[in-house]
Amino acid sequence: MVTAEQIVQSAVEEDVDLIGLSVFSGGHMTLVPRILHALRDGGVTAVPVVVGGIIPPGDALELKRIGVSQVFGPGCSTSEIISSLRRLVSKQEELGV
Repeated sequence: MVTAEQIVQSAVEEDVDLIGLSVFSGGHMTLVPRILHALRDGGVTAVPVVVGGIIPPGDALELKRIGVSQVFGPGCSTSEIISSLRRLVSKQEELGV
C-alpha cells in the first residue's frame, strides 16, 4: 500500500496536473483526508484530487466538502470520467496554475 505522503511526494516530483485515487477498500474517509492534508502541508494547493470507488453518497458529499474535486462511483462511464478530468485540467490551465 502506498502512503499519503508517498502519493504527495510523487505528485510534487512529477509535477502532476491532477491526482486520481481509486479506493475500493472502504478506507476513503481515512486515506483521502490524509492525502489532502499532506498536500496542503507540502504547499500543493492547485492540484485537483478526484476519487473513485464504492463511496456512499454522504461520504461523497463530505469528500467534496473537504476539497475533493470530483467523486466517481459505480456506474460512471469511462467517457464521463475522461470528460470530467479534461475539464478539471483545462480549468487549472486557464487559471495558470
